Amino acid sequence: MIVERSIYIVDDHADFRFILKQLFSMAVPRSTTRLFENGQALLDGLNQSDALPVLILMDCHMPVLDGYQTILQLKQSAAYRHIPVVMMSSEADSSEIRNLYRAGANSFIRKPIEFTAQMELVAQLGKYWLDTNLIE
Repeated sequence: MIVERSIYIVDDHADFRFILKQLFSMAVPRSTTRLFENGQALLDGLNQSDALPVLILMDCHMPVLDGYQTILQLKQSAAYRHIPVVMMSSEADSSEIRNLYRAGANSFIRKPIEFTAQMELVAQLGKYWLDTNLIE
């Protein structure tokens, strides 16, 4: 039996969320994705869900509750601290990236602009976080 595993994508840009969802469905067909527009929406979704994701892919810069504040809350929660969180941004500097790691980020990636780079990124994320790094 194939087990579907969920990936939560958190980004304030609807187009980018949609593209990532489509790419994950092609690159990692045994996974499902849920989309959230900011950190508060993610926390609300986690609190209302019966199942937890195997990976959270989250933008750093969002309104309402940004990535940094969200990861602090996730890592302080016994229920959620084990979920791997990959932070992403196209604008983060080295100081911000260090702070994200200190807050509990498992990884940081630069958001790719080009579609082919986005496809490659999603394939690599799926391969590592859902195949190589067994977290079940």
